[in-house]
Amino acid sequence: MSACAPLTTTLLDLAHAMRQADIPLTIGGGFGLYLKQEHLRSTGDRTLLSRLPEPRATNDIDLFLRVDVLASLATMQQVARALTDLDFKVVENARYFQWQRTLVMGGMEQQVKIDLLVGPLGERPRTLKTDKLPRVRPRGKLQLHAYSTEEAIGIDRESTAIPVRGFRIDGTEDATEVFIPHAFTYLLMKLHAFADRREDARKDVGRHHAMDLYRIVAMMTEAEYHRTLELAQEYVEDQRVERARAIVAADFDTDTRLGVLRVREHRLYRDDLQLDEFLDVLKEVFPQP
Repeated sequence: MSACAPLTTTLLDLAHAMRQADIPLTIGGGFGLYLKQEHLRSTGDRTLLSRLPEPRATNDIDLFLRVDVLASLATMQQVARALTDLDFKVVENARYFQWQRTLVMGGMEQQVKIDLLVGPLGERPRTLKTDKLPRVRPRGKLQLHAYSTEEAIGIDRESTAIPVRGFRIDGTEDATEVFIPHAFTYLLMKLHAFADRREDARKDVGRHHAMDLYRIVAMMTEAEYHRTLELAQEYVEDQRVERARAIVAADFDTDTRLGVLRVREHRLYRDDLQLDEFLDVLKEVFPQP
């Protein structure tokens, strides 16, 4: 059984449960990168760097909902019903944007957590309740929130659709289509996340973010690479991009900086990874003035 099989099963279960709502599922975080890497492996598409670490196992799904979906009470009630039907329970210290279920697969109990997120809110619809940011939910009685991720620039309009196949928890073989954030969006999210956790005592979190940054760069196709440069220029004066440039300068400028040290410390690091090329691309996307 694949290390990410419980996540794939949960994703297919969720897509099936929400099939009538026709809600696009955008998957970020480590699982989104896992899905992209497996997809690239199956298609054989050429990527910017040839040497990738092994796919990273994870136990959570970062599920991004579009702003228009989140602003609709009726639609979010369908999402809430799907989570309840799939035996998800709220995570008490992250109510109500983190949910967890227990699966029994291969005779073993597996825990799967879903984080509900939303990208930049832009012109906030009146039906959206935002007075307790970063928590966001539709107006009305509903115990279901999303966590606002303002640095996820372009997540709704630049994401890439990929197929996902596997088995639902009842054993039914199934397939669905999900969206993976563009490399530019992913770089912004991971750079911000790394900076937010760089001093965290749980260094593994920082290591994961740093290695994910390498993975994002390495998995760019040529078209993604050129589009990433275009988007970086389009948003060059945006404060979220300005912060990303500062993070690259502080933590990824040379191979002795903290970000690169965290890549080297990761359990999936190998000596043949192309760190020089990785740093060159980061500095090309987020150059110093």
